[in-house]
Amino acid sequence: MNFKLLIILSLIFTAICSGVGFAEEMRNTWIEIIADPPEGQAPMKVHLEPKLVNLRTPATFKWSFGDGEESAKMVPGWHLFKGGKYNVTLEVVDTIGKKYTASVTINAALPG
Repeated sequence: MNFKLLIILSLIFTAICSGVGFAEEMRNTWIEIIADPPEGQAPMKVHLEPKLVNLRTPATFKWSFGDGEESAKMVPGWHLFKGGKYNVTLEVVDTIGKKYTASVTINAALPG
């Protein structure tokens, strides 16, 4: 039986802002990383996608894959060639300069 796991790790961002409308908008703003698959056998391709909740229009994306590689794409493709645990982080900056971050661990088993 083939099981696919979906790991969602979220970081909730809380802001204290002046103005009721803006504070209400920012109170429940956060991002998640959706990784598919979150574990497997190396070499493997991992599809990474951001989930942006109540976020102003994002201006930049910065992915760090835990293997020295980085990407500025919104939805990057990533190949793992070696086994190990990789801490993938995402930093998103919105149009007014607020930063949001999330991370997820990808487990890649050694072949054989």
